[in-house]
Amino acid sequence: APPAAAAAAPRDEMEVAAAAAAVAVPRHKVKKQINLFYCAECEELALKVAAASDAIQLQSINWRNFPDGFPNLFINNAHDIRGQHVAFLASFSSPAIIFEQISVIFALPKLFIASFTLVLPFFPTGTFERVEEEGDVATAFTLARILSMIPKSRGGPTSVVIYDIHALQERFYFGDDVLPCFETGIPLLLQRLSQLPDADNVTIAFPDDGAWKRFHKSLANFPVVVCAKVREGDKRIVRIKEGNPEGRHVVIVDDLVQSGGTLRECQSMACEFSRCGSIWCDIFTSCHCT
Repeated sequence: APPAAAAAAPRDEMEVAAAAAAVAVPRHKVKKQINLFYCAECEELALKVAAASDAIQLQSINWRNFPDGFPNLFINNAHDIRGQHVAFLASFSSPAIIFEQISVIFALPKLFIASFTLVLPFFPTGTFERVEEEGDVATAFTLARILSMIPKSRGGPTSVVIYDIHALQERFYFGDDVLPCFETGIPLLLQRLSQLPDADNVTIAFPDDGAWKRFHKSLANFPVVVCAKVREGDKRIVRIKEGNPEGRHVVIVDDLVQSGGTLRECQSMACEFSRCGSIWCDIFTSCHCT
């Protein structure tokens, strides 16, 4: 079997397109440029986003620390952004870097700016959105409450843009002082799939029922394979629950991946089920963290 591709679309292209769409407004509607600030982890992505749109002007922040490790931050050009539209490209990939970014996110709207947009591609606590037994802490609700405390700018509440949040009901975790805007990477996937030479041979595979519920309506024009985890002794193994991937170009779709173990098991199962060397497997996920 041909080697599996890491993703169904080039990651850089998708990241730039998604982030640019989140912060950009059609040129004829923009009276002032959008000033884009970014965390240290997103510098490379921010540079690519700015290069993709002349409506975006990059701004910078000095990310420093005091000797005791606590952040020593400075927002450059604070006077110059008064009355202008501002966006911040965040990455909450680690608890260690959340506090310093929250500090900046809370400070920017108070600089007399026209509007403020927070672009948070990955909502890290999205998978822990419910309580299954007494004592569980739904950290998705906790993070949503923190973001709901972002101060208003001159233009009103902050827009919080998140890509493929794990469960759509999490929009109700946010308070009325922010405007959550949930976007998805599926249109980029559909665009990429339409460009494939074997586009008519594509089958979409979902690693579990949750992924199927989340995306099946957006991918209704493709044959579908649904997998499920079953317990065999002390192990949880992925089995094909519905559909037949034999001889098909299988694209495994999920919203976010932490270790990638489930997707790899699902891919291996699809290749095993086909019993031939003609199958090709790709993986698409909006958010990936290791």
